[in-house]
Amino acid sequence: MESDQVKIDLVTKRPDGGCTLVLIETGPWIGEQKKQNMQRLANRIAGCVSAIINGHIARRYPATMGVPLTIQVDSYDTPRLEVDILLAKMQNDFDKSPEIQEELRSGRFTSAIFLRHRWSDFASEMAKRRPSHRFWHRLKRLFGLGVTD
Repeated sequence: MESDQVKIDLVTKRPDGGCTLVLIETGPWIGEQKKQNMQRLANRIAGCVSAIINGHIARRYPATMGVPLTIQVDSYDTPRLEVDILLAKMQNDFDKSPEIQEELRSGRFTSAIFLRHRWSDFASEMAKRRPSHRFWHRLKRLFGLGVTD
């Protein structure tokens, strides 16, 4: 994967001065699809780190220049534990990489790279939304619970 072609869904500035690069992943991932999507996500994260280290991100998003960066994976209906493990392994690999650590010490494009996972499932997201009166009326009518038109 070319590091300057990585897909970043959102770039935000944090109150502490750092920036967050958000990668959005949606599921469900099941069967063979899960394995393929986990590999695709790993490649996406690695491409993002490469783009950071090579300065592509700083050129495209100048606010990221020289500040700590967090690559945040926002995932919905994905295998939570597997994504957590993937990010932990990748963070460990980045922390042990002499090339990445040398670039971070130079501070040329960023001073730190962190990985973060935010997970949610469809049911949790639906539970956060407050159904309207009209929704409950339709649901009661659907189940014949004494609602008349």
